[in-house]
Amino acid sequence: MASHSPVAAPARRLRPGQAAQIAHLLVHQLGQLAAVVDGLSDCDYRAERAREVSGSIGGHVRHCLDHVRALVSGIEAGRIAYDARVRGTAVESRRDAAVAEARRLADALAAIGEDDVDRTVTVEIRVDPQLEAHVLVRSTVGRELAFVASHTIHHFAIVALLLRDMGIGVPPRFGYAPSTPSPELAA
Repeated sequence: MASHSPVAAPARRLRPGQAAQIAHLLVHQLGQLAAVVDGLSDCDYRAERAREVSGSIGGHVRHCLDHVRALVSGIEAGRIAYDARVRGTAVESRRDAAVAEARRLADALAAIGEDDVDRTVTVEIRVDPQLEAHVLVRSTVGRELAFVASHTIHHFAIVALLLRDMGIGVPPRFGYAPSTPSPELAA
């Protein structure tokens, strides 16, 4: 009997409009984030309650927005440095600052065009926490949009855990990857 193991489809260039879909996903995520953050109290936004999870909701929001900011500024510069971030900013401690930054970044992402997606960028990666040395990797804007969208979903899942731990409701599918079945379908 023949074995039918799954074979990955060959990689293809994005068709026209697909780059906009990836950017739109990230814009949608930032809209979700702004809505969730806007509905919290400042105290809940800054609270570090769950022992199993490092950081506050504000810390995870700041981290996500740092990645989006690095992407947006890196597209223009041709070099993306996700590890160059600053902790303890207003975005981390003030909901209004986080909502304003999410909206500003969403506007910048909405301006990404089809011509941008295949553009080559250099990604700077710190490989050793003890050294200041970085490795430079070639990538594309499209690939980095996909990475940041995935990274954002991952942190939204952590934010959702923190919210549930506080007894605060979470919007449907907040923190779920598009490929993850809805909980109702998995049952």
